[in-house]
Parts: sequence; structure tokens; C-alpha cells
Amino acid sequence: MTIVRVFIAAALLALPSVALAQTAPSPTPAPSASPAPAATPNAIGAAFGANDPCTSLSAIVSRPTVTNSVCTVRPNHVEIETGYQNTTADGGGSTVAYPQTAIRIGTTIPALEFDIAPPSINRSSSGGVATTGTTDVGAGLKYVFGYSPKASWGGQVFFTEPTGTNGFSSNGTNATYALQGSYTLNSVFSLAGGVQDLSIANNGNRYTSIVPSLVLSASLPNGNGLYAEASEFTRALGPGTPTRTQFIVGALRDVGQRLQVDVEGGWSPTVSTGKYRYVGFGLSYYF
Repeated sequence: MTIVRVFIAAALLALPSVALAQTAPSPTPAPSASPAPAATPNAIGAAFGANDPCTSLSAIVSRPTVTNSVCTVRPNHVEIETGYQNTTADGGGSTVAYPQTAIRIGTTIPALEFDIAPPSINRSSSGGVATTGTTDVGAGLKYVFGYSPKASWGGQVFFTEPTGTNGFSSNGTNATYALQGSYTLNSVFSLAGGVQDLSIANNGNRYTSIVPSLVLSASLPNGNGLYAEASEFTRALGPGTPTRTQFIVGALRDVGQRLQVDVEGGWSPTVSTGKYRYVGFGLSYYF
């Protein structure tokens, strides 16, 4: 786990003392790229100035879309995202994954956050045979490069180490290099997009997959939101394999200024890589 340890050590040098007590942050896309920022201010707090793009919980949360949010967690604060997903393949078989946890920690640099992804539990069933195991552990860094009154842009690096069990590990180090951007169209609609460069171990047969994605989101009254995302995964199943297309639609609700709940459905219509569909839900909490 050399790479993850290096990232953890580097990020700890920049970490503030984390305020886990239930004191409110100072007042002030992820998905998230997924939802548009809320129209009313909340307790996230300003850090970049008058045009701060990260003044709502919806702008910070990154689940459950493929595109991650541009915004980062603020200094002295932590955001935890968890979720449940049940995927069914058209040819039979299903996989349940939970809690899909992401721990995002604000550092002393306002635009920089440190990310940790503990293992999730996966349970796969096919032909009456069930297998349960854990996924690989990961860590990385995320940074906001810049912003304007309507747009923001940033980047992210993330690495996983082969700690998974029972076939749910890549059996090698995976690396993700991503760029994200968001643009506010009007008081209701916004666009967010990203591109990820994935270096995948695949049991020693390393290959690269490019993942572009685009999210249209709508901010509704009373902390509600809707979103739709389209993504593509080149070499979806390994070197020389076809590109897979995936769609997600979902809804979210901010419960107060710290808690967000979401529900979503996704599917892939690509026959050559195996059609599937899934449903999921999640919670995100800002400390």
C-alpha cells in the first residue's frame, strides 16, 4: 500500500484539527456534480470570496454520479458519504454493494481536500451461488483550480491498493486522474462534467480506460433537486473491449443544512459489454 501511505502522509501534513463536534460551520456541481447549488444560503461557509461556488451542501456532495463535484470540503470540517446499490444483469445475477463510504476531509488549504475510501462489502449472486467480499481501499487529493460567478473547475487524483477479498479486488494498484467542471445556466439548471483517466491493474494485465461524463441538474424549492447523467467507459471490460454507456437519473433532498439524502436508478443499454440496471440510495453528512 505504498502509494496510499504516501498520499496519507502528505495530506496529514496539511490537515487541520478536525471539528467533529456539532458546531455549525460559519455561515456563508457530483457528484455534487449531480445537483445544482441551492438558491438559498446554508451553513457551509464561504472560503473563496464573493463568487464562492461552494456555498451549498449540494455543490459539495459527490455521490452518486460518476462525475465528481468540483467543490471541496472546507478547512476544519469533514463530509461523509455512504450508499447502497443493487445491480442486476440482464443475463442473470445481481450484486449488492454497501456502505460505499467516502470520507472527505478539509485541509488547511481551503481549495484542497483529502479523501479516504474504506472497503465496501459486495455480495454477488448468480445461479444460486452467492459470494461475499470486500473492495479495495483508496485515498487521494482533490483541488479547486478556479472559479467565476457562473463556472468552477478542479481536479482530483485517487489511488486504490489491492486489499479486497473473494474476487472483489483488482489485485494491483489502480490510479484515477480526473478533471471536473460546472456551469450555472440559470437559477434552476446547471451543467457539470468531467473526464477521468483510469489506470486499471486487472489482475496484472494493466490497461487505461477514459471516462467522460455529463450531468444536467435542477435545483428545486425546499432543498429538493433532480439530476440526469450520461457516461461512457472505454475498454469497459479490459484491453481491446468495447465502450460501455451508462445513464443515471435521481433525486435528492437537503434535510437541514448538514444532511442530504438521495435516491437513484441507473442502467447500461450496451449489449456488447453486458446490459444491466441498478437502484440505490445514500446519505451525506457534513460535520
